[in-house]
Amino acid sequence: MRSVKLKEEFLKLLETDRKFRYIIMSHLGLTELIEGHKKIFEELKLLHEGQEKLWENANKLWKEVKSLREGQEKLWEEVRSLREGQNKLWAAHNKLWKEVKHLREG
Repeated sequence: MRSVKLKEEFLKLLETDRKFRYIIMSHLGLTELIEGHKKIFEELKLLHEGQEKLWENANKLWKEVKSLREGQEKLWEEVRSLREGQNKLWAAHNKLWKEVKHLREG
């Protein structure tokens, strides 16, 4: 009977007396565990923030890649246009040489 009353008193003290609760936690090593958990959660928070920054930077990089790809496509269009112009010049050049040859023979 006495042990039941002791248990009830102990539980009541745990519920109502904060200082007593912390003393018991300290004796059980729970304070260190709680502090360890707090540190782990802080680290997780920092890791999460770092990960968010990495995602932001990755998105910026993909936008830059897209912009570079568009610029490269414009350059290739310009190269095609220059080739077409060069081919026309070669055709005109060859036509002139034929005309020169014809005039020499003529």
